[in-house]
Amino acid sequence: QDEDGCPDPDNDGDGIADAQDKCPNEAESQNGVEDEDGCPEADSDNDGLVDPRDQCPQQAEDKDGFEDEDGCPDEDNDKDGVADAADKCPMQPETANGYLDEDGCPDEIPIKLKQFTGTIEGIQFETGSDRIKKQSLGKLRKAVGVLQEFGDLKVIIEGHTDNVGKDDFNQELSQKRAESVRTYLIDQGIDAGRLTAQGFGPSRPVADNDTKEGRAKNRRVEFRLTK
Repeated sequence: QDEDGCPDPDNDGDGIADAQDKCPNEAESQNGVEDEDGCPEADSDNDGLVDPRDQCPQQAEDKDGFEDEDGCPDEDNDKDGVADAADKCPMQPETANGYLDEDGCPDEIPIKLKQFTGTIEGIQFETGSDRIKKQSLGKLRKAVGVLQEFGDLKVIIEGHTDNVGKDDFNQELSQKRAESVRTYLIDQGIDAGRLTAQGFGPSRPVADNDTKEGRAKNRRVEFRLTK
């Protein structure tokens, strides 16, 4: 109403005359979002991003320098499966190679550790038993030497089986086999506190159980190295 020569009242002082102001008693927030309607935009989660621009209006943005403009908390910025709260390198994905996978940082396996990370070739047991075959002891003795050299490492010893037989039996057998390896390492002087045995039975195959070769690959011991 500029033509009447009279000032138009603006009760909330937001620069939008009451006649055009949908919220004449609440000042417009002037944030580039519907600034002409005269109404402040809600920020339900109080993260500094108004709801119309917030993809997660009920969850506060975590303001960690990663996609902060979307309004959503990013619990695992680098999508490596390690939550940011526990991730020492939240902007760099972990290289899942069996070596320090829990720290969230990409890493190279030291050459001396490569043969003792993941599936440990050459560790075999008597059929249906947790008794380690004598020909496997040489490989385990080498493992002892490496673990003595890298004294800050801890090892999760995993036992795995094929799917022949009952799952309950295989689960128990895999646990006992992992514990047999742990016991051997302890007997050779490795601190028991560094070693954890865990059996998975047939639940994590790496090959086809329908073939003899595949079943042989699935009957295995794996080392996961941590600190």
